Amino acid sequence: MAFSSTIDNRPHSIGDLVLLSGTFNAAGATTGAIDLSAHLTSILSAQVNGDTLGDVTGGGVDGALGLITAATTLTIDCVSGNTGKWTVIGSR
Repeated sequence: MAFSSTIDNRPHSIGDLVLLSGTFNAAGATTGAIDLSAHLTSILSAQVNGDTLGDVTGGGVDGALGLITAATTLTIDCVSGNTGKWTVIGSR
């Protein structure tokens, strides 16, 4: 399998900011990109929380790390088989 993700279809607006959230599943992958360009013009902040029991020593080792790799792309770096949730705050 490959990296997969979901985007909650109920974004929250805070003035000119948008809060988006979703899930990820890194079955058979160690990294995956989530393109949010349909919703945002830039990402200001991102958070990734791993659900896997072994998420104890940090991103890329046993946990998950969120990287803003382009203006509207969140890349999640984790161990294969990791699952979790992500949250992004960005500009419209």
